[in-house]
Amino acid sequence: MTIIIDPQSSGIAGNMLIGAFVDLGADADELKEVMEKSAHDFGEVEVTFTRVSKHGIDSTFCHVEMLEHKHSTHFKDFITKIRELDLDRKVIDTSVKIFERIAEAESKVHGKRLEEVHFHEVGASDAVADVIGSVYAYYSLGYDSQKIIGLPIAVGGGRVKTTHGIIPVPAPAVVEILKDANMVGGPVDSELATPTGSAIYMELCDEIRDFIPQ
Repeated sequence: MTIIIDPQSSGIAGNMLIGAFVDLGADADELKEVMEKSAHDFGEVEVTFTRVSKHGIDSTFCHVEMLEHKHSTHFKDFITKIRELDLDRKVIDTSVKIFERIAEAESKVHGKRLEEVHFHEVGASDAVADVIGSVYAYYSLGYDSQKIIGLPIAVGGGRVKTTHGIIPVPAPAVVEILKDANMVGGPVDSELATPTGSAIYMELCDEIRDFIPQ
């Protein structure tokens, strides 16, 4: 079996992948428990799953609400907390690789050494829930034994407000994370590809293509 991730029209984010994994058979109640528990040391979150219709297509929407935001932390301390989570080692190791992708991009963009990177948005509790939830669902469905193909990513456009001020979309960190992928501008002036979603995509995809041959 081959799994195809197609973010060409709507972009990509952690919660979008989680919703798709639930539609493919992942247990929503189990994911909710894992995500909320894993994020606890970084701040409280509430995870809800609802059914929505997008252009007439029924699907699952995963909403992660950050109820509490603790102070940002340095990369080394952040990863130590992730490694201490009570989860399967495969889930932990893959999640760490995803956060390393984000930290390496932030390091390059801000001109800092990796150990100096200070996680803000990407170290927040909702981002932790997104990464852990996506990876947990991926393994629970047995997709580590399947081939995953990623198609081009719509990154949006315009500008977005961050802790570093107002920056263009796609954000520099997103561009760095997706430097080996295929990006498509637009189709709206809004952030469609988040650093978290982009890093999950790059870690889980075995192959990236411009299109799927007929």
